Amino acid sequence: MNASVIARIAKIVPLAVGVAVGVAACGPTNGGASVAASAPSATPAVTSSATPGAGAVPTTEAAGTAGTATKPAPPKAPAQSGGSGIGITFGGLSEGGKIELNDLVPFTVTWKNNDATGSRGVAPVVSTQQYEGAPCTMVLATAEGTLERKDASGWKKLDHLSQGGGMDYAGTGNDAAFTLAAGQSRTIEYRMRLSTANRPGRITIEADAPVPNSKDYRDMVKAELNAAVVDRHSPEMISVMPPAKGVITTDPLPFGFRVSSPDGTTGLHPRVAVWSSEGLTPNDVTLEARVGEEWKPVELREDCGLVAIAPDVAGVRDGNTVEYTFRVTFKQAPKNGGDVDVRVGAESNGHRSVERSVFLRDAR
Repeated sequence: MNASVIARIAKIVPLAVGVAVGVAACGPTNGGASVAASAPSATPAVTSSATPGAGAVPTTEAAGTAGTATKPAPPKAPAQSGGSGIGITFGGLSEGGKIELNDLVPFTVTWKNNDATGSRGVAPVVSTQQYEGAPCTMVLATAEGTLERKDASGWKKLDHLSQGGGMDYAGTGNDAAFTLAAGQSRTIEYRMRLSTANRPGRITIEADAPVPNSKDYRDMVKAELNAAVVDRHSPEMISVMPPAKGVITTDPLPFGFRVSSPDGTTGLHPRVAVWSSEGLTPNDVTLEARVGEEWKPVELREDCGLVAIAPDVAGVRDGNTVEYTFRVTFKQAPKNGGDVDVRVGAESNGHRSVERSVFLRDAR
């Protein structure tokens, strides 16, 4: 089951934030100093008192007359992050651009208070959404890698790169919270590295503007940037040949696929993953590879479902491509309503191809 269908604990309501993508250059934008460490610009000449988790609150005094005590005006309620007040802009990355696995990718995010009056508190949050090329996509498709933020003291490695199944990620920016007066903006530098444990795919980077130390994220402003994750060493899936029949029984289900590698086929190995919503162990299913005219058993191990990497299967070579043929046999047919997913791919010197479902159907 793909993690994209897992319900989040609280629903984020995207609002119009006017996201501009790929315009600002990556790097410092405030006189050569790190913007994350610098003070906001154009602060209005008002006295303010900080309210934790809400930003600066302007305070004023009413003009007194002779013989009349001066009384302070009632303080205004602190403005909250939400609505159309905060705009979020990415810099250094282009919408639809490419991100190479294992490269250190720098980018910036700018938060701006677009309101004409009033201050707003922001706890800056950046994370990746569920990722189709994650090492495991059966439960939570979380990308593997690192994310760092440029603070006043230098680069800080953040605890998480990817979002989980709930809203915990939205509270990760409290230690970098800041207050924006009307018209002010703050730009923070980030850098990210996606490990080669991931596979190529489409990824979404999300930036958020929650209220500091708040757990109410219903009106949280967010912006998204979509990119393509690529790997110049990744094997390429050429074609997939699914089983001839679509009903799962205890009979063998043969299937095949063709793959190539930019680094040559010498270190190329096929990869097969078998998953069922009913749960499977290596004793519940048999996987065999076609080697010449014989079927050779292939070991399945438990790792994000049942996974087999078959380095001893040479396949049939045709120029720069290799064709592999396997068959899977369930010792018991899954019960009614049980989903089954058989995915195929390849590895070459530690680099993984995209995975494609060769058999993804409801058992019946």
